[in-house]
Amino acid sequence: MKRLLYVPALVLLLICLAFASGSCTDPPAEGTILFDSNRDGNWEIYRMASDGTEQIRLTHHPGIDFSPTGSPDGALVAFSRRTSGVNQLYIMKPDGQNLQPVDVVGGQFVWSPDGTRLVFAAHIDGNAEICVVHADGTGYRQLTDNGCGNFEPTWLPDGQHIGWSSDMSGNADIYVMRSDGTDLAQITDDASTEAYPNWSPDGSLIVFCSDRSGAWEIHVMDADGGTVCQLTDTGQFNGAPRWSPDGTRIAFQSDRDGDNEIYVMNADGSDVQQLTDNRAEDAHPCWLPRSDP
Repeated sequence: MKRLLYVPALVLLLICLAFASGSCTDPPAEGTILFDSNRDGNWEIYRMASDGTEQIRLTHHPGIDFSPTGSPDGALVAFSRRTSGVNQLYIMKPDGQNLQPVDVVGGQFVWSPDGTRLVFAAHIDGNAEICVVHADGTGYRQLTDNGCGNFEPTWLPDGQHIGWSSDMSGNADIYVMRSDGTDLAQITDDASTEAYPNWSPDGSLIVFCSDRSGAWEIHVMDADGGTVCQLTDTGQFNGAPRWSPDGTRIAFQSDRDGDNEIYVMNADGSDVQQLTDNRAEDAHPCWLPRSDP
């Protein structure tokens, strides 16, 4: 993507409507939402219903628990726990039970679509690099080694590719590579910063956050970096967007009310709903699909 296309408001609205994967009214609930929060004085993992009700604390530890991610079948939750300056992988059930440490150091873990592997960012030789590992801690493999910052990795829906944000071009842009680290491709090429990429369930769109408008706002674009549509316009921080499992909604965090809270909106940016409301910080939302009975 070489430039952002500026279009009149009506045309932009039509583009946004075309991006929507489903109805803009009364979207269906899609499982629950995981997030991290320091509302109880320490960063812990929480979950809530997709309408913001039933907010439950899942972890209770003096370390810093952050960036939860749900397995595709909804049966497990992975997150990072920071103790003594080290981030380590932990896995538990969605009710917080059966908490198990995994001998993997890193953060920003995301499950592969088949639920067998996790992609994550790890500090290696002073740089943040993208790595993959099996859920039991075996099969570790470092995918990037460019001496730059590589962050916010995620899987594409095909399970064969990984997307992430990297500053290897001089500023943070969005990249894609195969899950073995080959066939690297740059998706954005903009003077601004692009971060937190997340692919829609059908793989056709990428939602991300960028400061290209002068503030951190959420945008959506074609998977090849084509037409871009800005979804939020608050002038405050809006980030960490994640698609719902059915592609109709996007969860994200925003400090528009003075501190970071969790919000959801339709895929076209309409019907924004605030799910959390407290004087602490709520961040890194992630949808947890309903598990099979």
